[in-house]
Amino acid sequence: MQSSTNYSQIEKRENSDWPIFQTAENINNLPFWDKRPYLFFDENQIVIKGTLKRIGKNKQIPKSYMFILLKTGQLIYLDTNQKGKIQLDLSIVLKKIELTNEENEDKQKISAIRIERFQNCSIHIWNEDNSISINVWYNRLAQFCISSNFEGFFQLHEKIDEGAFSSVFTVTSQSQEEVKNQKYAAKVYSKSLQSKIPAQQMKDFIQAECSILKIVKSQYIVKLFEIIQLEDVVILILEYVSGGTLYQILQQNVLNELMSLEILNQIMLAIKEVHHHGFVHRDIKLENIMFQSLNPIEIKLIDFGFAEKINRNKLLNGSGTAGYIAPELFQLAPYTENCDMFSLGVLFYLLLCGNSPFGTQNKELLLELNKTCNLQYLSKEWQNISSSTQKIVQKMLDKDPTKRITILELELLLDIHMNNLRFNQANSRQALNQLQNCNNVIMQNQRPAVRTVSNNKKCDDDDMSIEEKSIDNTNLINLKNSHQYYNKSKWVS
Repeated sequence: MQSSTNYSQIEKRENSDWPIFQTAENINNLPFWDKRPYLFFDENQIVIKGTLKRIGKNKQIPKSYMFILLKTGQLIYLDTNQKGKIQLDLSIVLKKIELTNEENEDKQKISAIRIERFQNCSIHIWNEDNSISINVWYNRLAQFCISSNFEGFFQLHEKIDEGAFSSVFTVTSQSQEEVKNQKYAAKVYSKSLQSKIPAQQMKDFIQAECSILKIVKSQYIVKLFEIIQLEDVVILILEYVSGGTLYQILQQNVLNELMSLEILNQIMLAIKEVHHHGFVHRDIKLENIMFQSLNPIEIKLIDFGFAEKINRNKLLNGSGTAGYIAPELFQLAPYTENCDMFSLGVLFYLLLCGNSPFGTQNKELLLELNKTCNLQYLSKEWQNISSSTQKIVQKMLDKDPTKRITILELELLLDIHMNNLRFNQANSRQALNQLQNCNNVIMQNQRPAVRTVSNNKKCDDDDMSIEEKSIDNTNLINLKNSHQYYNKSKWVS
């Protein structure tokens, strides 16, 4: 193909009034590319690089350049020197299109990507030698901005969930360059929702979820791969999580204290990542925790539609789920990290006891008890829960947000407490097994010599500290019932 060839776009751009993601007006007639300063980077920062043809904003003659996409979302083009760069974000829209050579007799068509930075300010890129497919470039770029293609990239399957604002379907990847038939969850927001909720509220809801999921990086937060905006819908391509919600799990399974603490720990780490980026989740509840695996436990925090930037001066939005709302919000206090901690405390209470801390399912009464923070700690429900775990719950549900445990304090407490529980459980099982061995020996010889080895001693033969003790069956039974004793000593027959 000759470099002097003119190109035109086959597919005309639709003038959609869909309001969620739009490119900005180019009031000051800015160029597509930001020029210098020179951007320094190393090879491990590169997502993809290769030589592509490009038609610029005001040019119809294609030219080849080296393009480099970095993990930070910066796209650079260069020849012998860096020519320009842009920061990809949710204000930039991609679309895979076809270009045609109108001067060529066979009207040759080329698959290309249009990158639109401002309204009426875009470039087109494509690859003629197919060393790296243009679909691969599209998939990599779509990680950082808004894409406009669904067909040919994904296949829609069954609906798996439906909420007040969206529906969730399973989809599979159709791209030959990616893992074909890879399963994802597609969360679909329809334009028809504008008839049910104000357009601005809907826009804020969707943009909040997309913005946060684009920046958070945690194994305990559902991963967002791509945002697709079509004429009537916005589709979030999300990590597929198959294990059901925490609410569903609790209907079918009894979780012990250590399992509940592990779930709490993972949710806490997810929330810590959200807070690290200056956001609060604002809707922590059983239904918004999904299981990737129950054994070993692996959870995913989902549904960030109510999330917002932390504002310590005023309450921006008073939404929440009855029974999970921090009591200070009823006094119109600002929603801070401590409010998420209260909601997490309610969730933890439910994990341990199976009931709400407010002891009712009546919505009006629930809101009133939630407001006054009138909590129920019933002895029957708590009798098998360790005192340390009970104290953690009480610290999380403190009515006074200034006294409520912080996420860093909770992280430290959980680390110590969970290690102690694991140690005690393992030590108790080992001690009981060894005491049973002792009992077998005693049945043969009523007064054996028993060696005790302190836990703080090595168990090597040369270092072993041995005491000769004489015990009988009565003492053995007493020892077996004494957790304090056999958690401190290791018994060897």
